[in-house]
Amino acid sequence: MAVVWYVLIHISLALIGYQVFTFTNLGAFYAAAAGAVVQGYSILEVHRVAGPRFNAAFIGKPGSDKHKKALREYCYRLARLFVFRLSIFTMLTLLVAALVRGVQG
Repeated sequence: MAVVWYVLIHISLALIGYQVFTFTNLGAFYAAAAGAVVQGYSILEVHRVAGPRFNAAFIGKPGSDKHKKALREYCYRLARLFVFRLSIFTMLTLLVAALVRGVQG
């Protein structure tokens, strides 16, 4: 259900900034920057839910090599999730902005 809210947020961003979010280098950068803010918060929400469960698995052995390796993999997974969601939602923002410009033009 949370994904629906993020889709609506990015559609709203595109409706508000349709003149800025264009298929140029700068327009794509602006869309990615706006998406990074929104998706950064979504990754924070994921970490809030998954972080305590991850830490609970290593109670009593926080400095072990197994914990360090698992922590590194956890961070990589969050980073990959961020990049994936950022790219998908940036494209959504750009496509909706292009549709709005096409309707008005």
